[in-house]
Amino acid sequence: AIEYIGRCEAGFHDSVVRLTDRLLTIPGLRLIGLTGPTCAGKTTAAAILISKLKEAGRRVHLVSVDDFFLDQPHGRNLMNEPGGEHRLDFDSIDALDFPLFSNCLSELMNKGKSSIPRYNLGEGRRVGFVDLEVPDESDVILIEGIQVIYPRISALLHQYVYHSIYIDVNECLSLGEHTFAPQEIRLMRRLVRDYYFRSSEAEFTFFLWHSVRANEDNNIYPHLDLCESRLNSCMGYEIGMLRPHLETILSQLPEGSSYAPRAQEILQSVRQAQPLSPLWLPHDALYREFIPIPKS
Repeated sequence: AIEYIGRCEAGFHDSVVRLTDRLLTIPGLRLIGLTGPTCAGKTTAAAILISKLKEAGRRVHLVSVDDFFLDQPHGRNLMNEPGGEHRLDFDSIDALDFPLFSNCLSELMNKGKSSIPRYNLGEGRRVGFVDLEVPDESDVILIEGIQVIYPRISALLHQYVYHSIYIDVNECLSLGEHTFAPQEIRLMRRLVRDYYFRSSEAEFTFFLWHSVRANEDNNIYPHLDLCESRLNSCMGYEIGMLRPHLETILSQLPEGSSYAPRAQEILQSVRQAQPLSPLWLPHDALYREFIPIPKS
């Protein structure tokens, strides 16, 4: 199992490295966009990209589109309100301060510096600004976020020498009689990630999932042709890695939860997999985005 996990992770790592090598052949490249739906693996892909670009002598500056959100009501306050999931919007273009994003990008590209906002997702509000300097024309700005693929953002970025990358779970995984679709895999990833790293119980993740998926179908998948390159983050081992965490997390759903039937479906399907230890993950594994690594 350890060897198989290593092969899966090495295959993903190598695909990002090969893509980086291609990016380095683009004359005058200043902007790279990294986009994809929730829990696709953007953070790990960004880390590999940055590392390899730095090895090639290119300084990289990371800008997250999430920092340009407008202030919103706290999500958990909407859970028990009728239609609350439709009032919390971290997905549409209207959730962003687009004029500020446009201005910051223009300043970075033309003046070499700008003040970039910082946003606290837990509080649903902007918490300040930080100064960013891009002093050299060989520097690369990596723009990361789901919204990079939105036509209005994409058109803005394509005014410059720019290359966009789309990452997603692009395969199904079959286990016994069950086939896990990409969207199901990402939901399971998110249930685990949000529980450990965002203090979000399963009830809240399920609550958000309807609006998350609606946004993907409306604002992401119709625009895949706006991205020049694609990466696949599906890992053949991942159901076994997720199983013990899902068993813990989904068992904590409140009694009588409307999401209990969906939780039981997930549990029944993952129990066909042999549980795997996170201690078997390589130090730079994609799955470190989603599960905590216990001290050995």
